Amino acid sequence: MILDCVNKVNFPDDMVAKYDNEFQLLGNLWQGLNWLYEYTKRIEEKAIEQIKNGSVLQSMPPEARKAFEGKDIRYVSAGNDPSFDWLNKGLLCCLFQWYSVSACNYVELVGWLCQQEKLQNRTPRQYVDSVIPNVLWFRDKIAAHFARARQDSRDNEADRVVSVLYQVGYDDGRFCAPIWKLSLRRKGMKSKSSSEDPWSITETHEALIQRYKQRLEENQNG
Repeated sequence: MILDCVNKVNFPDDMVAKYDNEFQLLGNLWQGLNWLYEYTKRIEEKAIEQIKNGSVLQSMPPEARKAFEGKDIRYVSAGNDPSFDWLNKGLLCCLFQWYSVSACNYVELVGWLCQQEKLQNRTPRQYVDSVIPNVLWFRDKIAAHFARARQDSRDNEADRVVSVLYQVGYDDGRFCAPIWKLSLRRKGMKSKSSSEDPWSITETHEALIQRYKQRLEENQNG
């Protein structure tokens, strides 16, 4: 079985039964991840259609609308955008939290399986960081536990503030997070949030499908 198509990790077929619980759990996690992907995809499709049919432009003030009419638009949105008043922003926030935790668990378990059979030199954590580093940052600072609440010495004050800001925005057809980076200056001390570049649920999931496609296909056929 090719466990990781990108890194070309070949997991021995005769060892799969030894890790039956782990592979069953990967299947369960993937069902949840796939549901989150499909739900988010439908939201993105609605947003794309809204922009395509011009309803976003119609919501703009006339002077702003005139500047964009007749032009190709890369629509970027953050904060309380009235164009997306139909969007359940609380649910979208949770989708990113749920996906990041489950995705990191999924990838880490794959990394652990590789480690057990000595198929790579990375630790499971290092493997996650190599596959989905942006998602891992989001999971560590926001989704699994807020940096603001933990007061971990490894976080700076900007990290703590960012962790409790609404972090989801829209950029060119996809919802993504974290949308904010923050620099603070307090009492002469400077701090800058350590956030990675924004990631999207749909783009991340499509990349994971390509990475793990053979295992997913074998799981479906089995």
